[in-house]
Amino acid sequence: MFYEQRMYEAQPARLGVLVRRFAEVNVPLFGRHGFRPVGYCNPHRVVYLLAWDSWEERDRSWAAFYADADWQQSMEQSGSTVDRITSSILKPLPFSPLQ
Repeated sequence: MFYEQRMYEAQPARLGVLVRRFAEVNVPLFGRHGFRPVGYCNPHRVVYLLAWDSWEERDRSWAAFYADADWQQSMEQSGSTVDRITSSILKPLPFSPLQ
């Protein structure tokens, strides 16, 4: 298993819109497309951690998410909210409780 940490740097004054879109649209769609969120955090940005069993699972889920009409509609309605997205792949160390 590996984890993906994603950070969405919100545009100034758009953090509330970004957080609302995650709560109302992204989180339900993540469930629909097989994502396994570990947690969401908010230090002036949206940071979350996803668990994956394989690269194939990750690729399949992201492709389905981006192709989802509900997500595309949400993006059209809320407009641009993010200046930068950073994604890091994290492999737990042998002593980590995240095994």
